[in-house]
Amino acid sequence: MERVFAKVDRAMEFLVALIFACMCCIGLMQVFNRFVLNASLSWSEEAQIFGHIWIVFLSIPIGYQRGSQMYVEAFRAKLPERAGRVFDLLIELLWAGFAVSLAYLAYRVSIVAAWQESPGLEIPMSYPYYGMVVGGIYLLFVALRRIGAWFVGGKSAS
Repeated sequence: MERVFAKVDRAMEFLVALIFACMCCIGLMQVFNRFVLNASLSWSEEAQIFGHIWIVFLSIPIGYQRGSQMYVEAFRAKLPERAGRVFDLLIELLWAGFAVSLAYLAYRVSIVAAWQESPGLEIPMSYPYYGMVVGGIYLLFVALRRIGAWFVGGKSAS
């Protein structure tokens, strides 16, 4: 099972890197067209904004999986061991709740946004919101893994 989890994590990291590489190429194309060809691309800024949205919401679970999220360690250190473990579980459950909320609410917004078209790329405006939906689903996937590890090992998976 760990192999499947590792492959999913690697695929998400690769997707973030791919989106970032595309954004860099689009930025270079825009600079070249604007300053060398004297003809700006009408869609480049919009594509980079949409890519940035996807990168942000796919990177949240990646950072969370690696344990780089904000955490109140000073408060946790003052708790007795048993209360600290309960605090750790509460944090994991809050992350799972955030993931469900993010995915569900972004999906609801994407339904409404599908009626509008982006001016530069001429794609439905729901596409940027799908990045939030996918990020929320992946975050829930990571949170459930960490909660499962907490019950198996008695501690956080960070």
